[in-house]
Amino acid sequence: MALSVAIVIAALAINTALNQLVANSYNKDAIDSSLSAVQSGHTSAIAEWVASHSQMINSLQDAALEPDPIAALKQIADAGGFTNVYVGYADKTAKFSKPEGIPPDHDPTGRPWYKQAAGAGKPVVTPPYVDAGTGKLVVAFAAPIVRDGNVKGVVSGDVAMDTVIASVKAIHPTPASFGMLVAKNGQIVAHPDDKLTLKPVSELVPALNADKLGALIGAKAPMEVDAGGSTKLLGAREIPGTDWMVIVALDKAEATAGMRSVLMASVLALVIIACVAAAVVGAVATISFRRLSTVRDAMHAIGTGDGDLTQRLPADGSDEVAQIARAFNNFADKLTTTMRQIRDASESVRAASDEIAAGNVDLSRRTESAAASLQQTAASMEEITATVSQSASSARHANERRLRLARGRQRRRGDQRGNHHHGPDRTCLGQGLGHHRRDRRHRLPDQHPGAQRRRRSRPRRRPGPRLCRRGR
Repeated sequence: MALSVAIVIAALAINTALNQLVANSYNKDAIDSSLSAVQSGHTSAIAEWVASHSQMINSLQDAALEPDPIAALKQIADAGGFTNVYVGYADKTAKFSKPEGIPPDHDPTGRPWYKQAAGAGKPVVTPPYVDAGTGKLVVAFAAPIVRDGNVKGVVSGDVAMDTVIASVKAIHPTPASFGMLVAKNGQIVAHPDDKLTLKPVSELVPALNADKLGALIGAKAPMEVDAGGSTKLLGAREIPGTDWMVIVALDKAEATAGMRSVLMASVLALVIIACVAAAVVGAVATISFRRLSTVRDAMHAIGTGDGDLTQRLPADGSDEVAQIARAFNNFADKLTTTMRQIRDASESVRAASDEIAAGNVDLSRRTESAAASLQQTAASMEEITATVSQSASSARHANERRLRLARGRQRRRGDQRGNHHHGPDRTCLGQGLGHHRRDRRHRLPDQHPGAQRRRRSRPRRRPGPRLCRRGR
């Protein structure tokens, strides 16, 4: 079950990651499109404003060469909203639509607008400046009057940049985003904060120098910078006919807020779906494997009990659990048959062992009897040996005595030659043999204990009466 839930969660996580990746790619494209649209819209407005005023000033070239161009100058001033329209000639004279405050010795050829237009040889827009009288930001549009390759004069007109500033302040793709008009030299021309007007852009964005400004114009993707403590995505677009560029600073956090919301929603949905999947899988697993739990409990009871192989599992149904139960029952039947065969064989072995044990006991008794018989035989052999030894000794003694008796008889024959003698006295010989037997009985038992025991077990022969000669 845990594996199933893990697989579901992993699949949802992968799906969420892929969705986030795809959505992030689309979001980047959307940010680029949004920046491009904002830049295009405001750049077009400012470019039209620049083009219209530059065209009005440029249209005064022929009228400025007439003897009295004042009427034309006033007409263009009223039509274009110029504060003053004027023309300076190469002979250092000038005519104004509003000549009030102009000194009589005014030399137009020394003014920056004259030099810039004459040097460029085409209509130009001078750097903006703050008008001392009105306090407004003013810019001059100037166009040289060239005839036969010579600069006859320069027509110019001053106009307040209120419309441009209003257009720049209207750049708000998101609440924390803003736009600004910056010159290529890094000077801020217009900004929502008037305090930053004509200040270096590096004061607002330290990482944005002149080189990065040039790279920003041709960049295909927004430049990520830190501005005012927050991350901004910068995009720039040039204003034709000027050295200005409109820069849109899009707040990254707000631009990607939708993606974060989608991500949070995806994560929340992932958690909810994972919980629901876990609950559903748990319920399905509980229902599906309820009988498996029964089989498990039965097998546990059989395994942890006294080995009662008569128990069987419920095998009703045709699902996998029933198949497992039937397989276990078949196994138990075969195991029971095997155990019975083992028991019968054990009984046979036990009976054979009893018979062998009885035979061993009988063999042991017979072995002990044989050992006793052997001991008795050994004792008998010892007695026979002793008897033989005694017999041999008696024979020697008898022979020696016979020899002594023979020698004695010979001596007596020599001493008593005259006497009649019928041979040796058998009575005395029997008496001598009787004495020899008594001596043997008294000497040999100490040397032959076996013979002594035998002699003690048999009744003693009573010696016969001694026959002695009646007279010597």
